[in-house]
Amino acid sequence: MDSFDQPTTNPQTEKLFVWASILLFIGVLSFVYSTYQSEEDRLKALQGNEEQKQKTYSTIERQREQTQRYIERYDRDPEFVRDQARERLGVATEGEIVIRLDPNSGLAAPAQPNSTGKSAPK
Repeated sequence: MDSFDQPTTNPQTEKLFVWASILLFIGVLSFVYSTYQSEEDRLKALQGNEEQKQKTYSTIERQREQTQRYIERYDRDPEFVRDQARERLGVATEGEIVIRLDPNSGLAAPAQPNSTGKSAPK
């Protein structure tokens, strides 16, 4: 008899090899998929972080532009400087009555002029 006529492998061993190969394939596939999912989640988190940074940058840029406009306006408009001093610092001219609103009480009360009459206290 020829050696080619005889089966060289056991059918049960072939089935075991096929099942082991299938299980190994499924294991590798699940590992690759879980790695892919974790990288997808990481990528989404990075994109969200990037969007937040972009929004923050836009806000800061708008504030910088507004500050630049104020600086330019302070340089070229003395009336604006006077109005800002009156509004923010409570500076008043001689004989002028300044009325301040108290945000806690909700009532308006005239400010007491100081001895020089140039500015009203806060």
